[in-house]
Amino acid sequence: MKAMDIDHIPLSSSIREELKVVLNSGNIPHASLFAGQDGGAQLAAAFAVAKSLLCIQAREGLSCGECQACNKCQKLIHPDLSFSFPVTSTIGTSEDCFDKWRDLMLTNLYSNLSDWIEAIDAGNAYLNISAREIRRIEGLLSRKSFEGRAKVLIIWYPEFLGVEGNKLLKSIEEPPPNTYIFLVATNSVKILPTILSRCRLFNIPRVPPKMLAKWLEEYKRVLPHSALTAAAISEGIVNEALKSLEGDYNADVAGDFIQWSRTSFTSDPIQIIDFVELFLKDGGKEKCRNLFRYGLFYFNQVNRILNGLIVENLSGKVHGSAQKMAGFLDLNSIESLCRFFDRLIIQIDRNASLKILLTHATIQLGRRLRIALKRSRSSTASS
Repeated sequence: MKAMDIDHIPLSSSIREELKVVLNSGNIPHASLFAGQDGGAQLAAAFAVAKSLLCIQAREGLSCGECQACNKCQKLIHPDLSFSFPVTSTIGTSEDCFDKWRDLMLTNLYSNLSDWIEAIDAGNAYLNISAREIRRIEGLLSRKSFEGRAKVLIIWYPEFLGVEGNKLLKSIEEPPPNTYIFLVATNSVKILPTILSRCRLFNIPRVPPKMLAKWLEEYKRVLPHSALTAAAISEGIVNEALKSLEGDYNADVAGDFIQWSRTSFTSDPIQIIDFVELFLKDGGKEKCRNLFRYGLFYFNQVNRILNGLIVENLSGKVHGSAQKMAGFLDLNSIESLCRFFDRLIIQIDRNASLKILLTHATIQLGRRLRIALKRSRSSTASS
């Protein structure tokens, strides 16, 4: 398995080349920050660099993917590869729930904070990297390497380091020989400035849709149409693309969306009820989430049409629909619709009844579209 190798993770060509140059030179910063979108490829990138540092048969600085060290890294059991991440106060430290974190990462290396909260059933509990955890980190950094090579510590979501995190400054600034600290973050603004200033930044951007689709086809064995749809509606966020493929709910999400928007426009209660019941018959949260994500993607494409920009990743039928929408929606209406879909995506995890949520969303979408059409016709008639 080579899921943690630099050439096997979805990265832009520029950051991939930057990481390769650093590894090949041997001048790896002792403190690095891998920053990107929540659910992006920054953790995978940090893993890839760590694996290369620990590989006993590295070629041009890159891991071989075959030696014992690489196999241990791949299974997250290498004794010189350590991890720290936020937990609840009732759990204690990362060590106390490492098995759950390991299982999550082996299942999906692109998991985000919400996935972790769900994995430990944290609910609304406060997550933190506590003073006790920092003492554990200091202990990890001070010990000798088990296998006589490098030691790597990956801190996932260092945004959760409070003021106690300043205790790590000396370790970050002057770590023991062959010791590397990788921070993996989504919001570098929330990291203590004293820590941030001591790290080399590797910015991991969103993956371009075509590149992400190709990666899904090649490494996840996804059919081209499904891969392109997943890449498009996820807007380059790997975790979102992978989730959209669960249960094959994106098989015809474009068709579902067109049917949904037409049903909403009719404002016919019977048609709306029939659509909601049929739609939810063979899918739940993720199917709804994909529908709403596609709605957000769709209206962003309508926005591009209005601004005279190139539109990609839309089939002929959907492109025609988007062109018609652009004929009566203005920029304010589109911005309002995008905010509407943003809220729907958030509400999925907060709403007890998907049936109520989807029914309400259908009514609201239809109302917004009819108002926009009426406004457009009135404007045309008066001009």
